[in-house]
This record gives sequence, C-alpha cells and structure tokens, in this order.
Amino acid sequence: MNTSTDRAASIGKLLIATLAILSSAAQAAGFDCAKASSPTEQRICADAQLSKQDETLQALYAQVPASPDWRADQRAWLARRDACGDDACLRNLYADRIVVLRHARTPFHWGTRWQRVDAGGHDGAQLDITQVNERQFSFSFDAVAGVNSGALSETARFSAPDTASYVGDAKMDTQGCVLTFRRVLNRLEVEQQGGAFACGAGVGVSYGGDYVAAARDPNAEPSLLSLGVASTPAQDAALRKLLGRDYRTMVATASVVDTQADNLDGNGARVVGMFVQGVACDTKSVLMSDAHGHLWAGVWEAGAVSAPAQLRYYTNVAADKQRLPKTIAAANAETCPGEPVTVRMMP
Repeated sequence: MNTSTDRAASIGKLLIATLAILSSAAQAAGFDCAKASSPTEQRICADAQLSKQDETLQALYAQVPASPDWRADQRAWLARRDACGDDACLRNLYADRIVVLRHARTPFHWGTRWQRVDAGGHDGAQLDITQVNERQFSFSFDAVAGVNSGALSETARFSAPDTASYVGDAKMDTQGCVLTFRRVLNRLEVEQQGGAFACGAGVGVSYGGDYVAAARDPNAEPSLLSLGVASTPAQDAALRKLLGRDYRTMVATASVVDTQADNLDGNGARVVGMFVQGVACDTKSVLMSDAHGHLWAGVWEAGAVSAPAQLRYYTNVAADKQRLPKTIAAANAETCPGEPVTVRMMP
C-alpha cells in the first residue's frame, strides 16, 4: 500500500528526472539555450538538427590551434551565420564550416589534391596542384554543376607567398578569366572573375569557393532538409517515409531549387520546384506541402535511350491518390520536346 511518503518520494524522483531532461535539451546546442537571446540562437535552439550541428561545430572548434588568426576567422564566420535569414541557410553554413574545422589540423601544402566545400552536393569541384616552386605552380580543375562540367589545366604565378593568380589568354581561349588562389589558414580560397564560358566551363559551372586538402569528397550527403526543400525535420522524415527510394531521386534532382514556385491549385500549399542543370526537362521534381502535413510530390526520371521518361506521383492525401494536382500536371506538360512521359500513381 502506497503511503503519502512513498508518493512524495515518487513525485520527487519524477521532478528530478524532468529537470534533467530539460537541462539536457537546453544544452543540446554548443551554448546554453536557456540564455539564447539573438534570433539566430533562438532558431538554433528550436531545431534539433541545428542544435546538433552547433554542438558538433563547438567540439571541433575546441580542437583547432589556439591562435589569433583562427579566432578572427571564427568571428567572421559567426557574423555570416548571424546574417542568415532562414534555417536552410544556417544548415548549409554549419555543414560547410564543419568540413573546414574537421581539416583544421591538416598541414598546409600548396602541392596536393583539394576538394571544394559544398553543402549542396551538386557543385563539386576537385583541384590538383603540382610542380610548385617559388614562382608558380601547375593546377588542374574538374568541376560540375548538374550535368554540366568544366575542366581547366594551366599555370598560376605567385604574387605573394600566400597568393597566386592565373590570367586567361587567347592561346587557351580563356580571355576574361582570372583565378586568384589565396591561402586562408588550413584551406585554399579560389576567387573567379569571368563567367563560365570565359573559364572554359559549361553553363553554371564555377571554380570559385573554399577548398580543403582531401583525397575524396569530404562533404556530408545532402538531404531535402539541408537543400531547403523540406521546411522542417518532421517534414523531411515524412518525405523519407512517403518517397522511399525516390527520396534520394528527389535529392539528386535538386541541383537548382525554387522555393517560391507557382501554386496552380489555390490550396495554399508551399510549392518547391527542382531540376538538374542541363537536363531540366526530364530530370526534375515538384513538392507541394501545407501546414496540415499534406504532401504531394512528383519525381521525373529520364528513360533509357528511346524509352519514355517517367513521372512518379506520391501523396499522403487519400482523396488525391489517383489525381494529379494542377501544379504537378502543368510541370508534366513541360517535358523535353517530343519525349513521351509515363505517369505512375504510387501507392
């Protein structure tokens, strides 16, 4: 038989456990969420994934060399972080910074293989630097944007110990292309002046960005959440369940993301359009979502040679299982000229 003393003891234990859970949640980020004051800190504390990213970043930063240069670099990054206007921006900035900090103790050598830091996963670039001497080095870029690519192999000349540049010329048909290579602590910053064509690349391809020394791509695998397609972790989880294997297919189509695409159904749903540069007509996706958790998704995939493309349609709205929303039907009408499309209503 329970006594009042037993009940009081049980309540006390429950209170202690509850306080422990709340304390743990408040410390899930790399700072005390109970003291979060800025809009950025409040957004981080309100999102489990952002809190985890912040915690990871703080642990990695604690391992970097304790130098004024690294402290200044971190302050500059924090200023960029605090200028973010939404969670997708924060997720990408954190993902990029985590890659940089994971390579913080890698000794800097010009002559090595470099990989571009790219949270989006659709703009990869590799840079090989060889034959380094006090005056110059040879470089070779391979970069992509969707299915478009670019490659450039030439010589850059030092203007200072930490800076080198390449200026295009008529011989290489790269007039108007200027590439500046700068050492920034452990990484290499490449600045590109001149468009893709001037630098010998396809549409949308650039060589600019931050690079870390790595033999393989160091970037985390992107998700619909990190790409800004899914608006919350809960929606991302719902899409993984709804789409199954086509979740990765949709991620692969999100080379270009339009988070303000037109809604032709008048139902107030948010519409996100995605496509791959260079094959936008049949390698694309459309996601519609509303505040009640309803999802409508179309995933297009190109067929084999002389085979039709395919649209696979998914929804968690029972009444719409056999009916394409007007928004997705309109996107289906804008496929490659003369290419047939088969439509599959997925269960």
